[in-house]
Amino acid sequence: MRSIRPSEIRGVIFDLDNTLLQSRLGAARGLKVASSMIARQLRKQGYNYSESQILRKVHLIERERRAPATGLVPRKLYNRDTWWKSLLKQLHATKLHSPWIHKTTLRYWDAYRRASPPFPDAEATVRKLKKTGYRLAIVSDSDGTPGMKRLRLESLPFRNLFETTVVAGDDTPRVKPSKAPFLLAAKRLGLSPQCCVYIGDNPETDVEGAKATGMTTILVKRRAYAVPLKGRDPPRASPTFQVRSLKEIPAILAG
Repeated sequence: MRSIRPSEIRGVIFDLDNTLLQSRLGAARGLKVASSMIARQLRKQGYNYSESQILRKVHLIERERRAPATGLVPRKLYNRDTWWKSLLKQLHATKLHSPWIHKTTLRYWDAYRRASPPFPDAEATVRKLKKTGYRLAIVSDSDGTPGMKRLRLESLPFRNLFETTVVAGDDTPRVKPSKAPFLLAAKRLGLSPQCCVYIGDNPETDVEGAKATGMTTILVKRRAYAVPLKGRDPPRASPTFQVRSLKEIPAILAG
């Protein structure tokens, strides 16, 4: 891997989920809350499914969504309403489509947000980069529910350290690994992509998308979060650098 000359890089752009936030914790909590709500609604209608049975089925739907390269997944599948409707279809309970489905999605995201704290190394690293003089931004995919990702971004405790945030799929027509959200972030910072580093946890959506624009890429592969998806092809792009912790990044950027 090549080294970086400090004068080359002026902008640092971060992914959000599983890079700055411990989002797998939030996802697990959100699915549990949603499964409980769905099981209660089904019981009211005479369907006898336990919360654990619903949770297992929802986990399968989640894995199906993540199985293809994320950039090829139809945007509607980011919307959790679609997940619950898919579940009801499997259970032959489609007649239950009603406003409570979207209410379940809102409860899911509320639980997700509350259970996704920043990683211990996140704020300190971002503050150090800001103090050093780097221009900072975030690029993150849409949550599928209009306004939800923006709400989660605004609740980030150190959101004020970032000059701009781009929600791919909302601010741009396509989600990552489309080049559009990365280029938009660089444009908002007033920098060329070649002067930016993108930091993320996903070799496909983060590394592939950012590298295609000419950005330097850093893959964060935390031990507890380095779980590959079965049946997925190797990523088509390799990161410029790979780290175990965000704490390593200031030294890398210093050359």
